[in-house]
Amino acid sequence: MPCPVTDFSAAFDPLDLSDPFPLLARARREQPVFYSPAINYWVVTRYADVKAIFRDHDSYTAANTITPIVPFSAAVRKMLADGDYSPEPVLSNNLPPSHSRIRAFVNRLFTPRRMRSFRPAIHEIAARGVRRIRERAPVDIVSALTYEYPAYVLFHVLGVPEADVPRVKAWAGNRITLYYGRPGADEQIALTRDLVPFWRYVVGLVAEKNRKPQDDLTSDLIRMRAGDDSRLTLNEIASCMITLLVAGHETTTAQINNALLHLLRERAHWERLCAAPETVPQALEEMMRYDPSVCAWRRRTAKASRINGVDIPADADLLLMLNAANRDEAVFPEPDEIISARNNLRDHLAFGYGIHYCVGAPLARLEMAILLEALTRQLPGMRLLPGQKIEYTRNISFRGPVSLRVTW
Repeated sequence: MPCPVTDFSAAFDPLDLSDPFPLLARARREQPVFYSPAINYWVVTRYADVKAIFRDHDSYTAANTITPIVPFSAAVRKMLADGDYSPEPVLSNNLPPSHSRIRAFVNRLFTPRRMRSFRPAIHEIAARGVRRIRERAPVDIVSALTYEYPAYVLFHVLGVPEADVPRVKAWAGNRITLYYGRPGADEQIALTRDLVPFWRYVVGLVAEKNRKPQDDLTSDLIRMRAGDDSRLTLNEIASCMITLLVAGHETTTAQINNALLHLLRERAHWERLCAAPETVPQALEEMMRYDPSVCAWRRRTAKASRINGVDIPADADLLLMLNAANRDEAVFPEPDEIISARNNLRDHLAFGYGIHYCVGAPLARLEMAILLEALTRQLPGMRLLPGQKIEYTRNISFRGPVSLRVTW
């Protein structure tokens, strides 16, 4: 095949999330599929193409979604083996029929009725967090509130003791850098040192819930297992838990921060929300379209494919730019404008699409809405401090401000 390197290949830095939208808009118009030699991935930017790839899980598999960008060194592989680190594909990186079996059980964890049962606890967690910062302005709302809030929510519903939240949150953040960033050799080893105790913690948590089930989602999954390994093994449950403990709160933290940044930067949107807090759910859907915290996701070609006129070989890695697809003019008119009254708000791809659609979407929507409603009611005067530089962690998939200075 001809050399795939183009002007877009050279200009695109897949780990630089500071302001990806202008380049991606150009790519969407001029070269919607291009090759990135920086990570050896083919980049896909148009909504129709991304959605079609998500839908066709036979031609485009999810096998690479949790594959480290920097392959593990021999030293790291030895550390993981010595630490009995043995999670297996269960959800986002699993394939049918195993995925279908496990997903059928996990879907039953996030039913609307089960989510409603957690609503009072989530309201209390949000209220407690807002009370804690009310007298502290100005603050970095990330470190003061939004970094911990989704963790406390998720860990409550999964049955993680509240005292363990800080260390589990730190372990989860390190896992994102390890798998989705570009750590050097020494940093990779340092991050792996946290990964082994994280896995051992989750295995111990599942074992404890197996001995003494409680009112939480981990125990729900154990009850569904009913002691039958043909339904679910304890290792599969632990693998589900470590996946949820990472994806289920880092993404929500980033999405809340993205929403606050844009709503406060264009403050008329914030003032309208404060005047009508019942419109928060619609505003959040538009925020997930406008600036999704999962800005890109991955697939691998199971066979040679042709995507938007570009020939892609078999076993090629694809980077699906959800943030570009969500601003596709063909689907969302005036894509660079925040319009919460769109009639197709939920057509965004922030949670993916198809058989791997984000299983935790109902919980994410619920907890984000509860916190944003609390902030609009209790801190309507909140505003961004001027002159601050908004920074993002270098990685390929998770975009949200590292810090957000506000006052009221």
